[in-house]
Amino acid sequence: VHTPLTDKCYLTLTQAMKMGLGGNPYGPAGTGKTESVKALGGLFGRQVLVFNCDEGIDVKSMGRIFVGLVKCGAWGCFDEFNRLEEAVLSAVSMQIQAIQDSLKHHKNTCELLGKEVELDPNSGVFITMNPAGKGYGGRQKLPDNLKQLFRPVAMSKPDNELIAEVILYSEGFKNGEMLGGKLVATVCLHRELLTPQQHYDWGLRALKTVLKACGSLLQQQRRRHDKERESK
Repeated sequence: VHTPLTDKCYLTLTQAMKMGLGGNPYGPAGTGKTESVKALGGLFGRQVLVFNCDEGIDVKSMGRIFVGLVKCGAWGCFDEFNRLEEAVLSAVSMQIQAIQDSLKHHKNTCELLGKEVELDPNSGVFITMNPAGKGYGGRQKLPDNLKQLFRPVAMSKPDNELIAEVILYSEGFKNGEMLGGKLVATVCLHRELLTPQQHYDWGLRALKTVLKACGSLLQQQRRRHDKERESK
């Protein structure tokens, strides 16, 4: 769903690619960071591979991933990139810089893991991050040399009403604008009035699940009505 926030994200990411840099959408969970990168890749006709980063990934593993990306010309989206250990982040920055330098100078190869690797000019590296602080454990702050390789874009608050409206219309509802506004208002009231619990989720992911369920119920009702008409 196109919103002003996704348009801002697309503009920043495309400008970053033009400058030979990577993109870094950052913000809380459920704001559409990874989905925006995947959607932009789809618009460009690129294969987007998403990797969930954690403390168990080392430099060699990242190097092998980068080799695969540059050989096949895919985009790599590294989710929660700042969960990697600080030593790994510093070493990975050298590998990313080698890829970006080769792309900037239109080279056919780049040096990774001590080898010359064929470089597809369509390849790209993107990272997404949750804020390092309260509610998000195990996140590191990025080293300065790594920050310089990515153009940041803040993904703060998604336009839930517009997203709900578009999804409801696409599912077949005639009054999606009114229903979407009411549904988002209900979710906001739940978030504000109910006591905070770890298993409560009032974010965009939960909202999309409810909207898809509404669409499924509508389709079932239509099929039931069609069968009743045929039987008459």
